[in-house]
Amino acid sequence: MIMNSENEEPSNNLKEWPPVSGRYYLGNKNSAVAVCTLASVDLLEQFNDPQFLEKVAIVGKIVTENVGIEKIVQNVISNPNIRYLLLCGRESQGHFVGQSLKAIISDGVHEGRIVGAKGPMPLVKNLTKDEIDTFRRQVEIIDLIECEDIDEILHFIDECNKNKPKPFRSKVEISHVETIDADYDPSKGFTADERKDKGWFAISINRPKKLIVADYYIGYGTDSKLQCRIVGTTAESIAGTAARRKLVTVPYHGAYLGKELAKAEIALRYDLPYEQENNLDLSKLKEKKD
Repeated sequence: MIMNSENEEPSNNLKEWPPVSGRYYLGNKNSAVAVCTLASVDLLEQFNDPQFLEKVAIVGKIVTENVGIEKIVQNVISNPNIRYLLLCGRESQGHFVGQSLKAIISDGVHEGRIVGAKGPMPLVKNLTKDEIDTFRRQVEIIDLIECEDIDEILHFIDECNKNKPKPFRSKVEISHVETIDADYDPSKGFTADERKDKGWFAISINRPKKLIVADYYIGYGTDSKLQCRIVGTTAESIAGTAARRKLVTVPYHGAYLGKELAKAEIALRYDLPYEQENNLDLSKLKEKKD
């Protein structure tokens, strides 16, 4: 790997870095090292310590050889200070994420598929050619796959930082998708299915029988009429039944129903008060744990 030897540093602005969300912790943006603990969540949590985070730019986990790798590539190349990607921890079973990351560096990508990757779906079709090429040129892989000894890992991190590689110069633009601010206000409108019969659900909990109850009505006010009642123990089973019976025909109504049923399931499971359209009081859950 040939490191940048030019004196001029790139002009990348790191105020909004990293650009992509994920399961990671941020450290020192000027560090030359990014760490991926693969499927080892416990190892990731060990890094969540100021003395360790000071040594790395970012440390995160990954379990898929497609979307997860796309996020790593974009977060890494958007920080030119990162010149090493250290792979450690357990491989994600059946996905070979670590091997796929090594393959993208060594063999590249052809028609959206990582060449030589062993996983079942090593597809990175949301990355541009420039992003992939930059990633391959910018970073060197440090292969500690299957190692969960944090002292050994920190030793390699220190050695990488001692090299003091210069920031990578690149003008690559990170591809972005449109970000839409949520602006729907449920208080300004009644949540019902926008069909001629205006179907809607009233959700409650039958605690003695440990059931979630979804009553399906048609019409408003004094004209409302109960059509059927769906009972079950999980949000998924009730929502799926409503969809299969075509009681939900509008996307937002389905999303609303799923949200309320999920809240009801949590309330039933953890014995919390539930009232439709009101937030759950999770402080009571914390008190129960304490």
